[in-house]
Amino acid sequence: MHHKLLIIGAGAAGLVAAVTAKDQGIDAAILERNDRIGKKILMTGDGRCNITNESTATGAEDELAALSGKFHSNQAGFPVSVLKQLGIRQTIDFFSGLGLPLTKLKEGMMYPMSLQAASVLDIFQLALEDRDVPVYFNTIVEDVIVRAEHPRFTVVCKVVTEEVEEQAVYTSDYLFLCTGGLTAPSSGTDGSGYTLAERLGHTLIDPVPAIVQLKVQYANMKQLSGIKLQGKAHIQVNGEVVRSESGEIHFSESGLSGPPVLQLGRNAAYHLARRDAVSVIVDLMPGRTEEELVDFLEIHWGIFGHRTVVDSFIGIFHKKLVPVLLKEAGIDQQPYLLCQDLSWKTKKKFYRILKHWEFIVTDTNGFANAHATAGGIDTTELIEGTLESKLVPGLYLAGEVMDVDGDFGGYNLQWAWSSGYVAAIALAKQISEGKNK
Repeated sequence: MHHKLLIIGAGAAGLVAAVTAKDQGIDAAILERNDRIGKKILMTGDGRCNITNESTATGAEDELAALSGKFHSNQAGFPVSVLKQLGIRQTIDFFSGLGLPLTKLKEGMMYPMSLQAASVLDIFQLALEDRDVPVYFNTIVEDVIVRAEHPRFTVVCKVVTEEVEEQAVYTSDYLFLCTGGLTAPSSGTDGSGYTLAERLGHTLIDPVPAIVQLKVQYANMKQLSGIKLQGKAHIQVNGEVVRSESGEIHFSESGLSGPPVLQLGRNAAYHLARRDAVSVIVDLMPGRTEEELVDFLEIHWGIFGHRTVVDSFIGIFHKKLVPVLLKEAGIDQQPYLLCQDLSWKTKKKFYRILKHWEFIVTDTNGFANAHATAGGIDTTELIEGTLESKLVPGLYLAGEVMDVDGDFGGYNLQWAWSSGYVAAIALAKQISEGKNK
């Protein structure tokens, strides 16, 4: 079976690439290892699919500057060459053109109006059917053979169904790798795209989990489990803070989570891989400086000196948090200690804990629980602004397979939409100009 363009992977990047390519008049088809499209999309945004984030969309130049800080790559600035071609506004228009209106919830996060990830898949399924784009399901790509002449690519596959397992061979003039990274392996993202790209001469930057919960070493985590609080988290590496994030921090029996901690996950993962000393410093009172905190508690304890220390924290901290704070301050054996009897030494312990509570990070929760993959195919081997391989003419990469990852809040899906679109537009331009015939 021959097609002008073969797209490996019917995830977010592959779906946008297929629709865009066909709209540009390119005969495109998708090879998908699962029995349906977009399986991983169903898992995003707690089943609602956080399509993008409008909080940065304040104007063309401002948006691009804001967006550039939301994406990470070993090649700084590489994502910008893609995002300036399909940014937030264009993404909203793209989905509107498919018949999927979006709605904005907290912190600029945008979802399908139905608040169902399944709606995104349904719309893409309709879009593929409207354009007669074939999708070959249950098709696992085992090898790619490249020739100098057309058809340039021969893709050797294994088709696996309940009834049969057989080999299938497809040929194409152009090939897109949209295979994803290593997150959510239950959806079929097993890193096979890395293997294919490496066989074709590309370099893999070791992948690590990103946007991921952190496991910590702390004796009283079980007591803290279930607590959610507004705070600030700092990731500290070898004694130096390298990034800070604010928001709702979640405590579990094994570690820390919540948006601020998830944002710090990639930093922790990279430094743990290098065997650096990694810890999270939690600020329980981010709205006050250390001096303001001292003044607040001194006045509070002064007014309510007749109350116990335990009672003095009512309404300030989560009830489950207080016994642990007392342990940290070393007065857990004095449950009836009055505020007026607090020593200056104990007060200083409280001040330190409330602004600099340290948790030693031992690991992340791994790819199975991560929202994104950091690392991937080295972007220096791709042409900026087109995503075509510098090593293999006619080969393009899109989505998570390359070394680009975004922050929490819809940015990784934004990268998938943008890169899939840009690769398809670049290919259409290449074909129209008669290059690489």
